[in-house]
Amino acid sequence: MNKIQQDLRLLPRNFKKVAFGIMLISGLLVVLYILKVLTIDKEIVKTIAKSGFLISLLLLVITRNKIEDELTLRIKLKALSASFIYGVVIVILEPFINLLFDGSFLQDKGVTELLISMFFFYFLMIFIMKKNR
Repeated sequence: MNKIQQDLRLLPRNFKKVAFGIMLISGLLVVLYILKVLTIDKEIVKTIAKSGFLISLLLLVITRNKIEDELTLRIKLKALSASFIYGVVIVILEPFINLLFDGSFLQDKGVTELLISMFFFYFLMIFIMKKNR
């Protein structure tokens, strides 16, 4: 194991199953609420589902791949930095776009929506970089 792999501590591969399990439970909670099986306040269901979805996406990001070498670690770091830059650009440009279109084009994103879009951008960048390597 080289220096980069020792410095970047990732979770074992088994955590991908945990992440997908949390994602499934979050989705199941929403479905049960929609079908009126659960009689919980709507805001509580939204908060639990969003938090579960964010935790599962975070676990997927910090979990080790089956084959983890220097190239895949470098790809992960590049994708992570690109998604961070994407999030910062969205936060900076969104008020200007709202001002330009009189607030009718975009609504203010909450923190959860911003993080979810950053995670999806991360996975898109990973996919593109792995395909082009």
